[in-house]
Amino acid sequence: MRVSLKLNSDLFPEIDYQALMAELHHLSHPRRKLKELQNKGLLIRLKKGFYVLSSELIGKEYSPEIVANLLYGPSYLSLEYALSYYHLIPERVEHFTSVTTQKNKVFPTQLGHFIYQHISPALYPLGVTLQKTSDDRTFHIASVEKTLMDVFTLRFNNSTLPKKDDVEMALKEDLRIDLIELKNQLSKESLLKMKDHYKNRRWNRLVLEFLLEDL
Repeated sequence: MRVSLKLNSDLFPEIDYQALMAELHHLSHPRRKLKELQNKGLLIRLKKGFYVLSSELIGKEYSPEIVANLLYGPSYLSLEYALSYYHLIPERVEHFTSVTTQKNKVFPTQLGHFIYQHISPALYPLGVTLQKTSDDRTFHIASVEKTLMDVFTLRFNNSTLPKKDDVEMALKEDLRIDLIELKNQLSKESLLKMKDHYKNRRWNRLVLEFLLEDL
């Protein structure tokens, strides 16, 4: 497909409406051009005011991780996506799962499903790290330790009364986590920092105790 539009080389594929209009302002009908780019598949609308530019148009590949951070926020990647990112589970995760202080939200898009789950603002900032994309940009994702805490906060019923033996079964059978790989990646310091924040959540407290045993 022949592309006649020249864009600023400093642009990134993930772009909002204002930045896009600033690039097209010199055209006589910028909104018409925007619609044309969408019809040609050179511009993907993910939600009102937020788009991804095609690599054919801009010469750069978009980052699904950066899209996940920008699409709905504040948010960071976690849960099943993060477990897969850290190679802790055998399955390849198709959806981009994130945690947010806002209400639950799902965005079914051409790039995949972006799923956001609410968590308490008090727990939100703990263990959020920066990782790099292949083109050396950064995105927010839970650390290994925080990923586990998010999983047991949002996927397990904390009104139940699990026992210590239930923790290993949950990790191995329910989540299918590679415990050897997990132990290799854990930071004792990070786990200890989280203890006070999860002391009233029985699943989380038992998971922390279990993980700290051999560190």
